[in-house]
Amino acid sequence: MLKLVIIADDLTGTLDAGAPFADAGLRVRVATHPGALAAAMTGAEVLAVSTRSREIAPDLAAAAVRGVLAALPAGVRLFKKVDSRLKGNVAAELAAMPPGLTLAVPGLPEFGRVVRDGCVSGFGVAQPIPVILGRVATVPDTLTVQDMASAVDDHPNALIVGARGAAVALAARMGNGRGGEKSVALPMVIAVGSTDPITLEQVAALRAACPGLGWTPAPDGIAHPTPGADIALVQAVSGRGASGPQVAAALGVSLAPLMADARTLIVTGGATAEAVLDALGIDVLDLDGDVLPGLPLSRAKGLMVVTKSGGFGDARTFVALAERAEAR
Repeated sequence: MLKLVIIADDLTGTLDAGAPFADAGLRVRVATHPGALAAAMTGAEVLAVSTRSREIAPDLAAAAVRGVLAALPAGVRLFKKVDSRLKGNVAAELAAMPPGLTLAVPGLPEFGRVVRDGCVSGFGVAQPIPVILGRVATVPDTLTVQDMASAVDDHPNALIVGARGAAVALAARMGNGRGGEKSVALPMVIAVGSTDPITLEQVAALRAACPGLGWTPAPDGIAHPTPGADIALVQAVSGRGASGPQVAAALGVSLAPLMADARTLIVTGGATAEAVLDALGIDVLDLDGDVLPGLPLSRAKGLMVVTKSGGFGDARTFVALAERAEAR
């Protein structure tokens, strides 16, 4: 029975919010775009869907959300996943959601990104970001994990507007806590489309720690990587100025020579994840939970898929994944 639907504006956010529910013992299925909703809904207790609306016009983003809502069973509980730094068309998409009590908890207190006095601040936030949603909402301070849990407990009937922190708190109340340690396998392919400074630091750390890494720069997403490395990383870099979607699509095509033997695919950047999975013909994922905190592991067509948002993790995130694969 479908218990919850998570609506997010990009794929990494969709998976990031769904993973705590999988770790809590619920069957979570993911539609990488709205057209895959019907297939993903089969057998799901929690359904997560990407509207792919982070970078499009606000009116189109609102229309995408309304389209998802029209395809859902009446009365199902909703969770509106937003970026913890409030990127994207937050106000437009929330205007398309059903009216009612709204709890805004976009922080990630477990990773040092908090909400204080109505603003997001902390890790990765240079200046406080006001939590402005375009609708009336309760915006409690969430400085700790316990603050987040209390906020969710205190508003059981509210539309939750939040990121991973809120998902963890809600999943703890809905599931049975069966999550266990997970691992990945070699050969591993890492696709980096994000240019967030946090991701760039992670790439630099992996290159320093893994001399045998098969690193291939991809100007505008275009590259011709050579198969054979246990860990191959293809990284989009500046080229002639292609658009973000063009870079992501080209990167997805560029990975083709590496994917025949790959057992694990790691993708960072929401648009990149969507383009890469599109190139592989994957639009429904079964979500296992987190392989590392905040790094969702999914399965599709015999492939393990790990996704990471551009601004997430510490410098050793890719190194830790490589070590996890080697340990297996």
